[in-house]
Amino acid sequence: MKSSHAAALKTALTAVVLYGVFVVGLPALVFRNIEGVLLPSPDIGFFHWLGVPVASFGLYLYLWAAIRLVRRQTSAIPGVAPTVLVTDGWYGRTRHPLLFGVVLILLAEAVFFSSVALLAYALAYWLWLTLFVVFKEEPDLRRTFGEAFDDYCRDVPRWMPQLRRSAADP
Repeated sequence: MKSSHAAALKTALTAVVLYGVFVVGLPALVFRNIEGVLLPSPDIGFFHWLGVPVASFGLYLYLWAAIRLVRRQTSAIPGVAPTVLVTDGWYGRTRHPLLFGVVLILLAEAVFFSSVALLAYALAYWLWLTLFVVFKEEPDLRRTFGEAFDDYCRDVPRWMPQLRRSAADP
């Protein structure tokens, strides 16, 4: 097996495992074991269906970003240094579309299940991601890509996607 195929397979398997743990497994534990016991579950009626398109968009971002990184033959695995600074497509609108996709899915789960406990989990997870990104991932990217990454950071927001294309997205 070529090393690029092995790296792509490793990235895909890591993405599936991380998704399974943080987007499916832990929210299920929170929902089954905490919901209704510690926090109320407000009834938002029909609006709970808003979670479906939000989750769909989050899943799209997650898959799009993972596939883009694999195609560019760079790492999407936390803690593994990338070899390419990807700044096109959704990476030209938000610096972390893969992670933002996960947060959208978690927020959508909270809305769909009308769950304050899942909302708390989603917000805690976003805080954890932000700390990881600010103190680990972005400093590593700055060391690896230098001024190119600094320019990218000036043009593209960390989380909330810009609607217009940035200078980094041709």
